[in-house]
Amino acid sequence: MHLSLSKISPRGLKPYAAEFLGTALIIVIGDGVVAQALLSNYQYGTWLSINLAWAAAVCLSGYLADPSPVCNPAISIIMALVRPQPDQWRRLPGKLLAQLLGGFMGAAIVYINYRSAIQAWDPEYTIPGGSILSPLGHHSAGIFCTYPAAFFSSNWEAVFNEVLGASVLMFGVLSISDPANAHRFQSPQLSMFLLLVAIGAAVGWQTGYAINPARDFGPRLFSALLYGREVFTADNYYFVVPLLAPFVGCFVGATVYDSLLYEGSGSRITDALDKAADRDGELRLD
Repeated sequence: MHLSLSKISPRGLKPYAAEFLGTALIIVIGDGVVAQALLSNYQYGTWLSINLAWAAAVCLSGYLADPSPVCNPAISIIMALVRPQPDQWRRLPGKLLAQLLGGFMGAAIVYINYRSAIQAWDPEYTIPGGSILSPLGHHSAGIFCTYPAAFFSSNWEAVFNEVLGASVLMFGVLSISDPANAHRFQSPQLSMFLLLVAIGAAVGWQTGYAINPARDFGPRLFSALLYGREVFTADNYYFVVPLLAPFVGCFVGATVYDSLLYEGSGSRITDALDKAADRDGELRLD
């Protein structure tokens, strides 16, 4: 069986390594800042520092390769559906696996770094909404993955919050990466920093703004080794929300942007609208 050298060479592995390392970097910084704030009882961290660190992590991950790694399965899959590129689907499984493993590894690093602090702050290793209660009301499982606010009447409210956040994320990503806006966004990575700060500050509080399946599911898998299967069953199997809602949100954001603003080529949405307009002149607005 012939094996292409490009599949095993450093150049061939670089896109997958960038996805793995980029996602791991995001989790080390993102989960790390949550750990520092939470375990110090917010003496060494605030909601603002959490927002800034997550945004900085995404920004820095964008410098690992050119083109920048996506580090988000929802964006990767929706872009493959909406704006297909040559070999995109062939490389997609490897990139999705790299993103998931990166999230898992990043969470493991955070735990190793904060292990003693977690044991001192939450020796029962408790989960928000779990069966084990902490005498102090501490829940350290939220360091690694997201859980919904206790006041939600149902998980559907969390679904809306996550879909909204992911929609804004996808809409912003497409705007930043639009060739027509290249002269406006001289540094796409810095623009991503501002976008993530805005999302976290505006819609992040109630669900922890996962907006990225790898950011939540990879660390959740690792946390299951420490906290048990309740990381999946807590709050009526809430883990499904940050796993699936970002895909819906990213599709909504991509549909809105490409339907109303995108003027470039290669979008299935704009191509479909153009074909519909050619068949029926009444759909044209010009």
